[in-house]
Amino acid sequence: MRAKKAGLTSYPRRLSPVSAALLFIGGMTVGFGLPKMLLLYVQVQSFGKHHSSHHLDAHRTSFTSSSSSPSSSLHDPIVRESNEKMRRGFQTLLFPSISMEKEEEEEEERSVNTMTEDKSSLPFRDAGDPETVPSAPITVVSEWTDCRTSGGGCKDKALIFTMDSIQSRVDESKSGGASGEITIRLALQNGLGNLGVESIVARSDAQFESQNMDDFKLIFLDPWTWAGRGWKLKAFLKAHTRKIFLLDFFGGDGHESLNGLVPLDRHLTAFPVHPANRFLGYYIDDVVVDNAIALTKENRGVIWGKDPKYFKGKEKILKKIASICPLVSTASRSALPSHPNITSVGHQSPQQWQMLLAKSKFLIGLGDPLVGPSAIDSVVAGAMYLNPHYHPSKPKLGHYSSQHPFIEKSVPSHVCGFRLDMSDNSLEKCVVRALAVSLSPQIPKELTKSQYMQRLQRIIEGVEAQH
Repeated sequence: MRAKKAGLTSYPRRLSPVSAALLFIGGMTVGFGLPKMLLLYVQVQSFGKHHSSHHLDAHRTSFTSSSSSPSSSLHDPIVRESNEKMRRGFQTLLFPSISMEKEEEEEEERSVNTMTEDKSSLPFRDAGDPETVPSAPITVVSEWTDCRTSGGGCKDKALIFTMDSIQSRVDESKSGGASGEITIRLALQNGLGNLGVESIVARSDAQFESQNMDDFKLIFLDPWTWAGRGWKLKAFLKAHTRKIFLLDFFGGDGHESLNGLVPLDRHLTAFPVHPANRFLGYYIDDVVVDNAIALTKENRGVIWGKDPKYFKGKEKILKKIASICPLVSTASRSALPSHPNITSVGHQSPQQWQMLLAKSKFLIGLGDPLVGPSAIDSVVAGAMYLNPHYHPSKPKLGHYSSQHPFIEKSVPSHVCGFRLDMSDNSLEKCVVRALAVSLSPQIPKELTKSQYMQRLQRIIEGVEAQH
């Protein structure tokens, strides 16, 4: 250590990370004062929440970047991770007593942001697309008359660019990745073809931005692909806002910089849940009902979900059910609680998944994934869906009271709701009820071809009325 000089205390040449952090906090507190420290925390907290509110972690990481895309900065996964770590660091240092509770809340929110399915389930060959799509699960969307192959030709064009149309997302879905949004898009492409509208699907930012927007009667985007830097509508779209629709799977309140240009009633949702949005959905072929009728059911249940995170904290629920009847899961054995009545059947092909449900008495939801097609698959297979209800004070995304509120309202005879927190005996009652009843396969009336086409026809007529 160097000798003291001029009455000043000498310091080591280097500070440990802990010492540096303590000096930083002390200096900030003295220099800024506690009120400004609190303000700094609020600003960082607000910054993090602004970005997480758009579910970027779940969808944006495979977006093909271009110079005008938000993915070049705000949407970059490394930048997002750095920002999130900074926010968490301030929160833990300044407010350690609340950091654990906040962490749990944010983990719950992140779980909502995952894509809605985790099984391989692309409904049919995507007309005009380069990839070959595997055959469908129960939520099948079969092809019918396409204006490009019917001989009459297409009278109009629609441009589609969504996160799930990016080639890497399509590839992921073939090996067990998310497929809910793809089901919606492919139903839209088929429906448009039936109405004389050719669908052009962009596979990247570059393909999207190279199109002449004047060529299209309709433009279908999603909550991410419309945005340029700073979450502003991309400049080349500004003259075409009257023909823009957003395929917004979960629905919501939109974005403040877009709502004045593309109203919330042009946000097309998978299910009719958000009151300000418009329900488009998809359709199911009658043939899947015929296939399910002939199978004999076993007194067992199927667990919805394959990602290990869906099972975190759900051991009590699963063991409670397993004490009543056997449970099977497509998740890995390591993700499941240890119980002799809980078994893993591993990854299932779409046809195997259909047969698994058709030969079982019920499907049990665990709270996530939110509003995925599997709950519909269950009802269509004649298996009761056990629908977990969230705490009334904590709806998901602000408006989802349960994992799948649509199917519970649409086909109440095939759904039984229970409290996810197990604060009563509703779970046991649902299991007993499911084992006792015999249900016939049923397609929700809202997801029949005729009703789907009526909804899509009204959208096209509305655009025509503006011209």
